[in-house]
Amino acid sequence: MKMPWGYKLNRIGFVMMESIYPQRGGVHEQVYLLSKELINLQKKVDILAYSTRRAEESGKRLLWLRQLEPRFLNRLLKAKEEVYIAETAWPIVPTLVAARINGSRCVLHLHSVESFQDVGLGRFPKALVKFLEWIGKTCDVILVPSEVESEILHNNKVKILRNVIDVESFETREPMRLQRPAVVFVGGMGYPPNREAAEIVVKISEEVNRRRRVYFYLVGPSPPPVKFPVIATGYVNSTIPYILGADICIAPLMRGGGVKLKILEYMASGKPIVASRKAVEGIQGVKYVHAETVEEFVNAILDILENKVDVEDFKHENPKIIERDHSPKNSARRLLNIIS
Repeated sequence: MKMPWGYKLNRIGFVMMESIYPQRGGVHEQVYLLSKELINLQKKVDILAYSTRRAEESGKRLLWLRQLEPRFLNRLLKAKEEVYIAETAWPIVPTLVAARINGSRCVLHLHSVESFQDVGLGRFPKALVKFLEWIGKTCDVILVPSEVESEILHNNKVKILRNVIDVESFETREPMRLQRPAVVFVGGMGYPPNREAAEIVVKISEEVNRRRRVYFYLVGPSPPPVKFPVIATGYVNSTIPYILGADICIAPLMRGGGVKLKILEYMASGKPIVASRKAVEGIQGVKYVHAETVEEFVNAILDILENKVDVEDFKHENPKIIERDHSPKNSARRLLNIIS
């Protein structure tokens, strides 16, 4: 059988604002996991970032300006990639310039449509990223993580490449020994939607613990102040052992964009999930208990702990969805087909 042209590609460059791997973090980990699989497929992969930092460090001010430095563009040109993939719209200008000069393909990978989000960006940054997204429409392909972003952009260049997680680690990692029963929330809490969700978790804990002792874990950097039985871990090398050690995973997210990696990780673990509609947005077929208010989260958690909820779908259906749609191995092959 003749292979798609994409499989003949030998050089693929991911262009990023920052690369913080091996420490964990959203876009950075997505790129790392895809790169690892592409290398397994005998591809030459370069991660072309114009800044580095540690995951627990704050982002750098006006970081996006560094993409315009001549030395960074020169670095992209010298890489001579066959395909340049801009990870988010922020580095689209040097990515597009390098691709056009070198006669290469240009791909814009939007993990969310940032100009449509209600998170963190002031008027000028939102206008700027909207402009950069507009420039990105001249790329050959635009990748988005779900049908939600596809409908927003409404462009025939848009292709869906679903977010990936480290599926293998759920088979090899040992569960963390947590105080039980344990309810776990994971995420970088310096990000406003996660911070707000963490503060809601504290309120949920207060209400649950009026009725029975339950331990709540906030797993990730920059947590809000907490009191026992809420336990804040701070930055951890991997959230997976905490998820595997949980009795219930929750996500009371009220805003934000893109497909939430925490939900994908919850799904891979087979654990019961209690989440808001916003938290599971864009994830097809996810099995979860829906809750929006503190009271609804409290009741759902207690129902699960009291065996009033059938948890079989969590154990069996969610991991199947992850393996099919969100494993790096399958997604790397999809990517090669798309960029052809």
